Amino acid sequence: MPLLANAPLQTSEPPTVQASPMQPADGYLLGVNDEVEVTIYGSGQNQVVRTRIKEDGTITLPFLGTVAARDRTARQLAAQITEQLRSGGIFTKPSVNVEITQFVSNSITMFGQVATPGVYPIDRPLTVAMAVARAGGGQANGADYVILRRRGDDVEHRISFDKLTGEWSTATPIQSGDILFVPTAPVVFVYGQVNAPGSFTIRSGMTLRQVIARAGGPTLAGTQRRISIYRGDQEIKRVDLNSTVQPNDTIFVHERFL
Repeated sequence: MPLLANAPLQTSEPPTVQASPMQPADGYLLGVNDEVEVTIYGSGQNQVVRTRIKEDGTITLPFLGTVAARDRTARQLAAQITEQLRSGGIFTKPSVNVEITQFVSNSITMFGQVATPGVYPIDRPLTVAMAVARAGGGQANGADYVILRRRGDDVEHRISFDKLTGEWSTATPIQSGDILFVPTAPVVFVYGQVNAPGSFTIRSGMTLRQVIARAGGPTLAGTQRRISIYRGDQEIKRVDLNSTVQPNDTIFVHERFL
């Protein structure tokens, strides 16, 4: 049973996880629109059927007709089909294999600055932290938070990676259909009398003092007492070094008075 594939969201039909050689845990419960491949061994020629689970939770198979599939794992469905073939006298010693080829009904989408973005099946209880870890974790240029969008909820929930408890935290349980996005880390620009001017990624709550330190601190000609921040169309003077910087701030360290 394949674990995941990096598949884009579709607009005309539900997102799916395509087949891959990796195997998920045997906890994924089949649902409507999931696709399964059923192989029946027991006759001179194997019977292979690839089919989607219908709205009523069933699939149609040769020899058996309609078979209930919803709310079963692939292993449970294979055992059920095997027993129906045996008890119906169709085969004496049937053997059945079921693979999930597309995960649709119970999946989440993870994209942005993570190692392996894609659509992932929910084959076990997951939290936000576990979902990000399953996608390989955040990348070096990623923000220190993830945005969670939940079906039926118009609010985009920003969850900091260092918030470990609470209603919207890394411990929040994931639900089917959730979309998680790790954006690129915001940057600020530091120029003037600093030892290493340039652009720098920032973390939530980073102060002006911390940013100046990342830029190598003031040069011998510069001073922390004369710093201007250009924010949009504003120029902010006499800035507190402990104030929080904002994305896209341009920070200029002036020369000291002689």
